[in-house]
Amino acid sequence: MKSNALKMKKILLVMAVVFTLPSCEKDDNGFVQNLQLSTKSCVLDNEHSYVEVKKLKGTGFLDVTSSQPDVAEIRFDEQNKDIFYVIGHRQGHATITVADVDVNKTGDYDIKTIDVDVRESIHYGEYSSEEIYIKTGEFRIFKLPFNFDKNDSLVGVNDYIVSASANATLGNQFKVQAKSNGITEFQIYKGKIELFSIRIHVVNEYDLYIQERDSHSPLTLDLPFIAGANGISVWRGSGQYTARVVDETVAAVDSIIRDDDHFNQQNNTAAVLVTPLKSGKTKLIVTDAVTGQTSGVDIVVN
Repeated sequence: MKSNALKMKKILLVMAVVFTLPSCEKDDNGFVQNLQLSTKSCVLDNEHSYVEVKKLKGTGFLDVTSSQPDVAEIRFDEQNKDIFYVIGHRQGHATITVADVDVNKTGDYDIKTIDVDVRESIHYGEYSSEEIYIKTGEFRIFKLPFNFDKNDSLVGVNDYIVSASANATLGNQFKVQAKSNGITEFQIYKGKIELFSIRIHVVNEYDLYIQERDSHSPLTLDLPFIAGANGISVWRGSGQYTARVVDETVAAVDSIIRDDDHFNQQNNTAAVLVTPLKSGKTKLIVTDAVTGQTSGVDIVVN
């Protein structure tokens, strides 16, 4: 009886050990599969343009590839090598293959796949970056080249230099409050894709700036002058300007007219108008009465 009882205890002990061993999945080749991911499949669209995937279990580093990179793009997290993002682009299906590679075991690696369905083309747009200027203490509303969406976000705002805000209610506008002198840059993202970059210069006074096409090309006027462009645009400055023509027998300053700031780079815009008098060449000099800065534009009268 004691012998049978002892045998029964041994059997139960062996069974307990077997049942408490960790359960490991094996692939078709017999390799042990220890890799576990947070996502097995995902559906992406304009509202949910990406998914974050975490390695929950694994022993090596992740090697991730997409069967259709133009449908589903892969980007790794800059801070955590065990996190990557699947980002949707054009409509279609893609398979993400994830290998957990253990460099200490040659030929041994675990593989998982993620099925991706991008059910509509996801639009990110193509926008160039922009530079804007604002004086310390000023509050201004600037324009965006697109409507800010509820899934968009501001990234990288330096709260010491400026405070900035944009949201779906503001639409194609963003607000900036300048706090202290300096240069800062922030971006607008849709999901994990950068849409637009904004570089902000916070200054004590605006530098005198004449629109590039005016400063690089001569102001050309024909006699007799009947109609056409007879002036240049001051895009940025204090708002207090004077102007003169070096050779006043060739042309004369007609007027300086303050204008509205239609573009983000404009501050205290003005138009300087000139009257042609006789054929010849001379120069128009514009001076900012506050900063003392000057800028010149060539004049040609035919």
